[in-house]
Amino acid sequence: MFKSVLVVLSLALFSSNVFADKASDKVAIEAAVNDYFQGQGEASKERLFRAFAAENATMVGVVKDEQGKDVIKSWKDMTTVLNHWSSNENPAGGNLDGEIISLNVVDDRLAVVLFRSTTRFYDALTLAKVNDEWKIIGKSYILQ
Repeated sequence: MFKSVLVVLSLALFSSNVFADKASDKVAIEAAVNDYFQGQGEASKERLFRAFAAENATMVGVVKDEQGKDVIKSWKDMTTVLNHWSSNENPAGGNLDGEIISLNVVDDRLAVVLFRSTTRFYDALTLAKVNDEWKIIGKSYILQ
């Protein structure tokens, strides 16, 4: 009887730790996405570089060319992009309107977030957990 009580207690503690880890991962992922989105609106270099693994992250988007035709454009190093976003002299401002549509974590180290900016774009963000820190490693987007 005593052994079975210990087993049940051990499982309960293990389960609560797993749920706590998943909850803290979700909070950290949401914080990284928020730093990216609000950091862009504020032109905050600190927030943008906190959100992205800048030197290794990439970005791909479907944009309009000069003739108005959809084309795919890619950026292989986000450092330049983030420096450009943070040098915006007329940023949109903080508290931009956007939302996480879905958030999926795989193997506690990889996350995929679908994000919608209310009036500007949709993002598919890939985040990786490296050294207990969630960073955006890939951004794919389409304009609305």
